Amino acid sequence: MAAQTMEEYNASPVIPGNKKVWFLNGNLVRVYHMNNSNGIMSVYNITLDQIESCLVSDFKKNRERAYTVGQAASLVNRHKKYMPALMLKGVIPFPMGSQKGGERGWQVRSYYSESQVREIRDILASYHHGRPRKDKLITNDVTPTKQELTRRMGDGILVYTKTEDGRFVPIWNESI
Repeated sequence: MAAQTMEEYNASPVIPGNKKVWFLNGNLVRVYHMNNSNGIMSVYNITLDQIESCLVSDFKKNRERAYTVGQAASLVNRHKKYMPALMLKGVIPFPMGSQKGGERGWQVRSYYSESQVREIRDILASYHHGRPRKDKLITNDVTPTKQELTRRMGDGILVYTKTEDGRFVPIWNESI
């Protein structure tokens, strides 16, 4: 889907991320076995190609959601076919592939972590859209704000107020 207006973006549903794959300490992992009675679990570290054990509480505290390239593109309000061009130009980082060593390849799903999606949003917010201005200021009404991105990831609630000219602007956000 191409870039949406901010009203369409904010009316879009939450993108919760992948339910099976997570980022843990910078590595892509999948839950292998969980023993809730002992509070211990095993995860298959896809990046290192090994099974590791950890506490369930540590896993829940330190994990980051994994987003595919298409989901990350939707979160930052861009088309998914626009992302590879930005990667090749060196504007945004490459995602981590779901093969040993984090390698990407043909028909290999690749993922971005939550922090990487937020970093990509910050990078794209600094890019100007349209004809260059004479005063060199940045005009970008396509990239979501940090609060809008947080709401779209499912971590917060946005509250809007209507201004005199009829625009809706976010006034605060609340963590869930």
